This record gives sequence, structure tokens and C-alpha cells, in this order.
Amino acid sequence: MSSIAEPVNVAGGVLSSDTFAAFISAANRLERSHRELHEEVRYLRTQLEERNRALAASVVEADRMRGVLRNILNALPCGVAVVENETRNVILLNPKAGSLLGIPDSGTPQLRHFPLPIQDMILSASRTPRQEDEIEFYLETEGAQRWLAVRYTEMNLASDESKALSSQTILILRDISGQKQMEQERESSRHMLALAEVATMLAHEIRNPLGSLELIAGVLWKDEDLSDQSKQWIRHLQAGVRSLSATVNNVLRIHSLGTFNLVPVRLDQVLKDAVEFARPLVEQKGISLKISGDVPAIRIAADPIALQQVLLNLACNSIRHTPANGQIVISYHVEDLSSGKVAMIVFGDSGSGIEPQFLPNIFEAGFSTGHTPGLGLTVCKRIVEQHRGKITVQSQKGSGATFRLEFPTI
Repeated sequence: MSSIAEPVNVAGGVLSSDTFAAFISAANRLERSHRELHEEVRYLRTQLEERNRALAASVVEADRMRGVLRNILNALPCGVAVVENETRNVILLNPKAGSLLGIPDSGTPQLRHFPLPIQDMILSASRTPRQEDEIEFYLETEGAQRWLAVRYTEMNLASDESKALSSQTILILRDISGQKQMEQERESSRHMLALAEVATMLAHEIRNPLGSLELIAGVLWKDEDLSDQSKQWIRHLQAGVRSLSATVNNVLRIHSLGTFNLVPVRLDQVLKDAVEFARPLVEQKGISLKISGDVPAIRIAADPIALQQVLLNLACNSIRHTPANGQIVISYHVEDLSSGKVAMIVFGDSGSGIEPQFLPNIFEAGFSTGHTPGLGLTVCKRIVEQHRGKITVQSQKGSGATFRLEFPTI
């Protein structure tokens, strides 16, 4: 038997039971689809929220990294600048680069603000691309002069939108003023060493003929048949020879690191010999030279020739600054100090004196209050210290100068 579907009354008409069942099934499928779509939308919303949170965190991290990188760039001891090659725009300039180039922080930096050597470097790189290059140049900015080393690197970046290459030049700037100064000092030292070697060689070559001239002048001076005029000429010859001998010995001693052979000597005898050796020089200038002291028992450990050189240098120094009819007085005595007894030599003149600002420098090699640098006082200080002694000076402008030499007694 076949079943017959019973009709179902609905508003506006009558549907068969099969049609109604098909409608109910379709409605159920639609409801399930709606639930699945709702679940999918909720899942997608959840995924989108997670992506948004991740994106926000990424933006925060990117901002943080940008800040870290900016702080690193600002703290770098070298300057960093980035220039867009096509537009010539300066897209980055850290504070150190601005300071080295003398570009103020205010305003937008332009390539025209850069020194010409850097502009030429960038322009030449755009015409003939090179990956790396470095130049050094001297730069004077307001209140500063320095040497800069600038290294550049060209970098090509692809744009995400157009995929076109964007060319930028990265500049690394370093202040090499200290390095340049060291190089100049080394070069100056090499020149000074070469000059010292030449001067020492010449001094050695000159000293022997000077010794012969001194010996001949001494023999002639003792000739009783010479006229007063001839003796005067010989005295001038002795003065010239001894002055030149002092200069030669100063050159030899300033470059000598050797020590002296100290032996016990009588101070009064050393001083008398030195005064007699220097007498032709002071007489030629018309200056009186006197020595005072009545303590013949003073003995010190010394090299007599070296002490004679000290007194000769002091005499030459006084002669240069003492007018005719002036005087040089040398005195000596013993003083009791906390460290023991010392022999004190006082060497004073009536010359023009030394200005106060020059006093701390007079024992430095090459220092002079005149136009010609000298070594005499430097040699004096070195010889006295090698005798375990001490030399000081007191002076006032227009009132002469007084040198005090201290030596331990024996």
C-alpha cells in the first residue's frame, strides 16, 4: 500500500507534509550555517584582536628600538650623517656630527651647510660610484680648529611600494686632531734628533781647534815682548775663543746623558779658576768681576771642569744683560740646613734683571728673553743637579739677577 501525504494547512494555502519537511530541513541547515558563520566571525574577530595587539606591541617595540638607536647615535663618539643622493637632502645628522662640522642644532641641516670637501666627495661619488672612500681635511669653525677624517659608504635601499632603488650616502666623521698633533710632534722630534746629531758632530769637530787656539792665545799672552796693543788683541781673542768654547760645551752637554766623575775639591780654588777663565769675557764688555769669601776649608764632591762651565754660563748670561761699567759679584759661604751643611755660591749682577713672568721658564732649553734661544742656564741646572745640588734665581726688573747654587759639603 502506498501512503498518501496528508496536507498541512498553512496561512494562505495548503502544503503537503513532504514540502513542509523539506522546509524544516532547509531551515535547520540555514540555522547551522548561521551558527558556523557566527563561530567563524567570532574566531576571526579573536584572531584580528590578537593581530591588532601584536601589531600594537610591534609598533611600541619599533618605537622603543628607534629611541634606543637614536640614543646610541647621539652617544657615539663619532659623527654620523646620512644624505639622500637623488634629492641631496640630509635625512640624519647626529649631535656629534653637527658639533664637528659647526652646524647648529636649530633648523633643518642642508648639504650646503657642509664643508666643501664633503660636498665634493658626495658629488664625485654620484658621478663615479665607489663603495667606500675617506678624506682628511683641516676645518676652522667658530672657536675651534680641527682635523677631520670623513669616511663614506653608499647604500641602496629598495622601496616596498615601487621596488625602486633609493641611494643614500652614510658619512662617518672622526676628529683626528690629536692624531695629527702626535704625527707633527713625532716629525718634529725626528727633525730635532737629526739636528742634535748634526750639532753634536759639529761641536766635536770645533772643540779641538778651539783648544788649540786657546793654548796658542795663552802662550802669546805670556810673551813679555808683546806690546800693550798686541796683548789687548790677544785678550779679545781669548774672550772670543772662550765664549765660543762655552757654546760648544753647552751643545755637547745638553745632548749628553753621561754622569760626572766627582772628586773632592776645594770650592775656593774652583771658583778662582773659573773667574780667571771668564775674566777676558767680562773685561771685553767693560764689566768688573769680583769674588768674595774667606772659607778655604770648604770641600765638595765635584767635577771642576763642569763647575767651571756653570760659572762661565752664568757669566755669559750676565754679560748679555749687564751694561758697561756694571759689575758681577761671586760670593761663597757655608750654611747649616736641616739636611746638613751646604756650600752656598751666590752669583749676582747689576744687569737689567728678569721680568717675573719669565722666572719659571729660564731654565728651559731654548728659552730666552731675547731673540736668540740659549742653552746656558739649562746646562747649569743639569750640571748642578748631577752634583746633587740645587740652583735658584731671584730677580726684579731693572735690579739685576741673583743665582744661588747649593752643594752638599764633604
